[in-house]
Amino acid sequence: MVTANASQNAAVITLETKELFFLAGILGSDRLLGIDDPFRGYLSEEIAEEWESAKNSLLSKGYLTQVNNGVELEMSPQVFSQVAIAGLAERACWVRYTNDEESFEGYLHVTDEKVVEVRKNADSSPEYQLLEIGNVRQASEVLVNRMKWNPKSPENMPALLLSRKQFNELYENSGQLSVDEISTELAESTDDHEGALALARSIKTRISDGELQLSVWSGTDWETQGAAFIVNESMNWLIRMSTKDDEDWLIATPTTREQFHTMLLLWLERPSEAEER
Repeated sequence: MVTANASQNAAVITLETKELFFLAGILGSDRLLGIDDPFRGYLSEEIAEEWESAKNSLLSKGYLTQVNNGVELEMSPQVFSQVAIAGLAERACWVRYTNDEESFEGYLHVTDEKVVEVRKNADSSPEYQLLEIGNVRQASEVLVNRMKWNPKSPENMPALLLSRKQFNELYENSGQLSVDEISTELAESTDDHEGALALARSIKTRISDGELQLSVWSGTDWETQGAAFIVNESMNWLIRMSTKDDEDWLIATPTTREQFHTMLLLWLERPSEAEER
């Protein structure tokens, strides 16, 4: 049996993959998003040995303690809360962004009261960091700030509809292309020279870019929708595109910081079907 002990101040929790799966497993979770099961393919005896090893490691870190003469395990409330949210929350948002200050990739796991960020320490590291970043409103503000969305982006420019394949090729080769070359290609597709030039400039002089995928648990599986973004010194673009192989469209929409913040907040507040029931 696992219980939680007296409270302590919030801090980053660092767990190896097997430790995270051990804790999530004893809390009843089998759906940690974005993390491969480290015990897949193990025999029952091997899993038992690995779980014992993970338990001992967590005891040595102080994340677990033994009580009642070792019969029960007690978990710190911080660890209990953050692992429970990461493993059981029915809303999550995968986030990737790059700007001049940092590159980030991780998940936000969302409940009405708290949002927990889970990120890998490094690409080759077996460790993950868990951190509570506030409630939904606080977390959405933190994320918009970290993504460096421009507060002065224009509001009245129309969206551009173009080929996803063409856009991706221009974006990937933008380092070798001039603004005029990118703009000319875009204008031929959109017949909007002003918008094409603005998007070309944003691609070429971007200071931040990234993407998000919101996942909501339906009760049986995850329903996902996503968007990408580009930010330069003068404007922001929100980008939605087809995800099916037989479709080739992309919509780039000039978007203010306030509009994106509102959209993100509505995304993160959206209840799952299970919560609605």
